[in-house]
Amino acid sequence: MEGLTFYWIAWFFWVIATFLLKKKHVNRLRLSLWILLLIIFSPHSILLFEMEISLASIILVIPLFKVIVRMKKIKASYLLLCSFIIMLSYVCFHLFELFDPVWIIFPRIWMLTVLLISLSIVLQTNKIYRIIIILLGSIQGEFLYALILKKYTFPHVIGSYAFLDVIALSTIIIATWNGLEYLSTFYEKNLNRVEKEKQKLL
Repeated sequence: MEGLTFYWIAWFFWVIATFLLKKKHVNRLRLSLWILLLIIFSPHSILLFEMEISLASIILVIPLFKVIVRMKKIKASYLLLCSFIIMLSYVCFHLFELFDPVWIIFPRIWMLTVLLISLSIVLQTNKIYRIIIILLGSIQGEFLYALILKKYTFPHVIGSYAFLDVIALSTIIIATWNGLEYLSTFYEKNLNRVEKEKQKLL
């Protein structure tokens, strides 16, 4: 059932943002409200420029561009370049799936998720930026894919449940990956410090 993965993961992140983050955290209220709005408006869509657009996709993209606008030009340019690469990969995956579905040998949600995560890890070392380029590149890919399908008069909802499932799964996996990287770095630093202290004592 499409959308089920999104709802489970979205509620999981909402619980973390609402109850587990520190009350004095700057983005606690904004993050929990943003996730809640995504959940509430995910079933609804509007017709714009003869294309059906999910309200969740609009809520998703506005804060992302707001973050990029506040960045320095060089960082913002590179971030947009990374999201552009992910956008092209996202669209290519869907076009291959549409015209040659034989090569989809595994569930599409997992294949697309692995593709997005792999690209984000290769393109970005910053842990937060990885999530941003996945979200931004995917939603831009949705718009481009919808424009391509429009020429063939194929119906496509921008930001559908299938899209939300992919980005939700990608987000939680990349967040887990980032956490493992952080832990490995933390333990590596501590182990090196302990070893140096032992050498001094010896």
